[in-house]
Amino acid sequence: MIGGITCLVRLRQLRHRSGRHILLMKHTRTDLFSQSMIETKTLYAVEKALKKFGGEPFDLILHTPGGEVFATQLLSTVLRAYPGRIRAIVPVYAMSGGTFLALSCDEILLGETACLGPVDPQVGSLFSQGSARAWQEVVRRKGRRADDFSIQMAFLGKQYTQTLERTVDDLLARKVPDPAVRARAVERLTSGEVEHGRPLTVADLRGLGIPVQPLDGRAKALMLDLLTAKNIEGVYAL
Repeated sequence: MIGGITCLVRLRQLRHRSGRHILLMKHTRTDLFSQSMIETKTLYAVEKALKKFGGEPFDLILHTPGGEVFATQLLSTVLRAYPGRIRAIVPVYAMSGGTFLALSCDEILLGETACLGPVDPQVGSLFSQGSARAWQEVVRRKGRRADDFSIQMAFLGKQYTQTLERTVDDLLARKVPDPAVRARAVERLTSGEVEHGRPLTVADLRGLGIPVQPLDGRAKALMLDLLTAKNIEGVYAL
């Protein structure tokens, strides 16, 4: 486990290697009543960092399972409006909302065994969660026996899915210029045809036409020190 001083040293080493500002987003802490994820607090921390960066290029290191749809979409808008180029770096994984943020950047670098994941919306309550596609299947199978909550979640899920389809298509427009190839990528990412936690590897992403670049092994080693530190959680900028 590394401490705060060592964390700063690692960030400085990464910045020295890349010549860019570094923004680390790490979400690993979880328990029965709380978990670390993309939320409005994340948005505030990122906006504060971007103001400090002053439009200069930076690397966004992502290590997150995702988070709130609203916060993720708004954070994507903030990243896309930033004047400098942003490289998304995923040493291990950036799932769901993390994938959405990676797609919002100008470039994506992945570790050899790293992955992104589907971004199909997950809706429900504390006691009943599921994918938009799963709620639609529940209503389809139950028909008139479907309860009000299931019908509401199916409708909400459909709305979210339509919004994400349009947004992901827009995010991929520059990365995947061929409309037919891009349509298949959007379908795979947003439709819920595979499980939400399905790892999409470098080979999977390239097969979808999404360009990803390899992450330097030495840089990944420095990042793993940060990602495995139990006392490093949230957003850090240098």
